This record gives sequence, structure tokens and C-alpha cells, in this order.
Amino acid sequence: MRRKEDQPCKKNKCNSGSRKSRSLVVSILLLVSGILLILGNMGKIDKSIMSYIFSWQSLLIALGIVNLAGGVRSHWFASFILISIGTLFLVDDLYALETGTTNIIWPLLLIIIGVSIIVKIFIPRGRKNKNDDDRINYDEYSEDDYINISRVFSGVTLAVKSTNFQGGKMEFVFGGGEIDLREAKLAEGTSVLKVECVFGGVKLFVPMHWDVSIESSGVFGGFSDERRFILADEIDKTRKLIIKADAVFGGGEISN
Repeated sequence: MRRKEDQPCKKNKCNSGSRKSRSLVVSILLLVSGILLILGNMGKIDKSIMSYIFSWQSLLIALGIVNLAGGVRSHWFASFILISIGTLFLVDDLYALETGTTNIIWPLLLIIIGVSIIVKIFIPRGRKNKNDDDRINYDEYSEDDYINISRVFSGVTLAVKSTNFQGGKMEFVFGGGEIDLREAKLAEGTSVLKVECVFGGVKLFVPMHWDVSIESSGVFGGFSDERRFILADEIDKTRKLIIKADAVFGGGEISN
């Protein structure tokens, strides 16, 4: 896969800006940590407080902050989970919560999932100008005949331009994506695309003339064909794409 080089904000500059932001945050955290260690070794900060400051809970919170510095829109979900879990266990250590941390984790995860769904509904991904056919503002482009995508607590927008597309595999865990195959050419014969979604989802855009069938199984989820205006006599029967989808509290759809 290759990154697009001519995005409106010039992707290389955007990536450079994200790296600089993360580097700045890491530098500040290291600087503060060094100062706190010096004060702690001098006895200016109580050892019990130091044990909380330099704990695995605080490390999770710091990782969440560093991740968030790479871009709020694309990294907020993973950062929110890291910061939430770190804060929850830290508060539990500080105040010895009567309910117990483990009794809060699952309700917290349900809340996080609910918030993520609301955000996806009301805060759509950025788009190009209306004159650009209202297409997705892709993060990545690929000319590979097979695609292999794995996303955990993150997402992807990918345009595939293969001239002999033969399927592949996609995995989304607490994440999702939009995959555009409208400029790809399907290989002759039968190709298989495996899709696995766990608390995640994916949307596939396929050409109207593709012969596509779905084989799905799910637990509180599924995969559907939402294509419109398909004419049976225009479908190319010499090429076929089978989508084998497994969904757990998630799923996806194909569209044109």
C-alpha cells in the first residue's frame, strides 16, 4: 500500500506534523519525569506519591496522551480507552473503590462502544470538495492484487486500484474502515475476501457490474448487500467475488 501524496493538506506534511506533535509531547513527559525523579530522590516528594506517579496506570495514561497527539480525529478512540483504563485503576488504588474495578470495566466498555457509535454517526470522516464527486478522503491507496488489513482500535480509508484483484483478508477489532474497489478490476474466476469484525465495522464500495455474493455468520451483527440499481444483464459472470464475513457485535455492508 502506498500513501497518497496529493491530499489537500499534503499528506507528507500532515504526517510530519503528527510526528512533531508526538515528539514534543514525549519530550515534555520525559522532562517532567526527570524533574519529578530528582525531587523524589531529594525527598521533596513523598515516596507513596512517587509510586503512583511512576506506575503502570500512569504509563497507560501517558501512552494515551502521546497517541492523542498524533491526531484527535484518527486516534481519539484508542487514546480514550488507554486513558480511561489507566485513570480507573489509578483511582481504585487511591481511593479503594467499594464496587471494585473489575465491576466497572465492562459497563465502561459498553459506554465507550456507545460513544464511538454516536461519534461515527454525527461526526463523519472528512470529505473532499463537492466538485470531487463526493468521494472518500482516502488515507491509503493500494495496487496490490491481495489486500491484508488489520486494525485494532483504529480505522482506515483505502482505495484499491489493482488490475487483477483476487481478494484478501480484513480484520477489524474495535475499529472500522471504508474500502473502495470501484477502480479495481476483478480477476477472472472466483476470488475470496475474508472479513472479520469484532465490535467494529467496514463498508465496501464495489463496481455495479461485479458479481458479488456474501457468506456471513454473526453474533449480534452481520454483513449485508446495500447496492442499488443493479442490472442483471450487466453483471460480468466470468468473474466472481465471494465475501466471507464473520461479525461479533459488528458487521458491514457493500455499496456502489
